Amino acid sequence: MTEEKSAPLREMERRAQELERKIVRFINIDSESFTHSFRGVSITIKAGEFYIGRLPEIDHLATHLARKILSREKKKNTPKDRGVQLFNDQEVQALKEQIISPAGEEQAPENLSAGEARKLDQAKLEKEFNAPKVSTQVVTKKDLIADLESRGIKVENQWTKEELQEKVMEAEAAGIVQKEE
Repeated sequence: MTEEKSAPLREMERRAQELERKIVRFINIDSESFTHSFRGVSITIKAGEFYIGRLPEIDHLATHLARKILSREKKKNTPKDRGVQLFNDQEVQALKEQIISPAGEEQAPENLSAGEARKLDQAKLEKEFNAPKVSTQVVTKKDLIADLESRGIKVENQWTKEELQEKVMEAEAAGIVQKEE
């Protein structure tokens, strides 16, 4: 039995995916290099340079750079024996606004048809792995019906495209070949 996700969990996942699609620029506004980790990967950005990434990663890095800058400045002006708050959320947020700038946004997968999403994914894989381009075409319900009928299999009108695809695969597995016309 499959468990369905609760509405609040689905909403949290949707929001997380939305944040992952936002591409932003991190600018190291500090006078020294900055190194910090995100999800186990150490990232170094030299002073004055920028780094492009997804919003959750950049937001995390920006928070830590802002805290580093604010802490260093407050420590310069505070006697060592005093306990002092080195930064507050408003100060961190103000610096983050200087560090992060928008760069773009990826298209939401739900706005793509299954064919478009597959084309984009395939292009990415071909580019990343230098795979040869393969011609592909979308198979329609009409194509599947014609395929099954050419194999001598009776088709029922209420069958879905998925059911038709399954019947074609079963016929191929059983060795039922298309008849020559």
